[in-house]
Amino acid sequence: MRLVQKTNIPRLVLTMGEPAGVGPELLVRIAQMEFDTEIVVLANAMLLEKNAEILKLPLSLSPMDWNKSPVKHQKSNLFIETVELQSDVIVGQPDSQNSIAILRMLQRAGELALSNKVDAVVTAPVQKAILNQVDSSFLGHTEFFASQAGKDKVVMMLATEALRMALVTTHIALSKVSTTIDQQLIIDTVMIIHNSFCQLGLDKPKIAICGINPHAGENGLLGGEDKYIVEPAVDSLQKRGINADGPFPSDSLFTKAKRQIYDVFLAMYHDQGLPVVKAIGFGQCANITLGLPYIRTSVDHGTALDIASQRIASADSLEYAIRYAIQLAKGKLPK
Repeated sequence: MRLVQKTNIPRLVLTMGEPAGVGPELLVRIAQMEFDTEIVVLANAMLLEKNAEILKLPLSLSPMDWNKSPVKHQKSNLFIETVELQSDVIVGQPDSQNSIAILRMLQRAGELALSNKVDAVVTAPVQKAILNQVDSSFLGHTEFFASQAGKDKVVMMLATEALRMALVTTHIALSKVSTTIDQQLIIDTVMIIHNSFCQLGLDKPKIAICGINPHAGENGLLGGEDKYIVEPAVDSLQKRGINADGPFPSDSLFTKAKRQIYDVFLAMYHDQGLPVVKAIGFGQCANITLGLPYIRTSVDHGTALDIASQRIASADSLEYAIRYAIQLAKGKLPK
């Protein structure tokens, strides 16, 4: 995670996400808030203006000039680099004809970060399945930005005030988890977490590692992966001086007492860890990608196609992701 802040005012780029989802609405709502940062959106201008009209909220869009220094966000105002869509948007109904434009938008966001033009990327949700129809390699933002940056391994972490949860594997089928995880993958994941936290001033972060099987395998009774894969990986990490413990049974790991001991928890697969962190802090939760050469955060929810036409979406998670990115851009690990 590279900190590239050049002034006291960080510059953040926000992507609108799936145009038929709640992303455009959320950008309009975010525009009404106060932030100690400059906000640049990659979005379709007409779509934002239409949402502002329906929501009866003021909105002024200014074309982005990348040669100017960042200025603090002014309520109801957004800097924009417009995204041209190939098809008219029907709210709640994603159109694969717009997938190329969305992928180009993500490509542009990554390029801006890699070229140090922005201090962080914050993403609204996309519809993975429809983008995958156009790009069969697309599995999500995390994997997309990692590939673009030439990183073999990055780490997805969701964070609330009460809990930070990182993942060894992300968007893969549950049936592939046990055959995907090996000692080196666990070691690589923990090293990315450790190094990222150290960069943000947390020396020797305490990392709790989940087991793969129920009760962490019960010494092989419920599966040998924990005994023969996870335990040796933890031993190797400890010998390197990394403050990592485990494997722990995940059903009793995330208690308040354990959260006061450990700085971050490492789950083996997506639905082992994320339901816990979202149950604790849904709406006040940010998705952070560790291991990229720049800061990237996102919301903790999807495109919400079922409510997009109602214009009732909450911008709480996007606001939280923005504020989290601002703190990271200032070299601070949010508490």
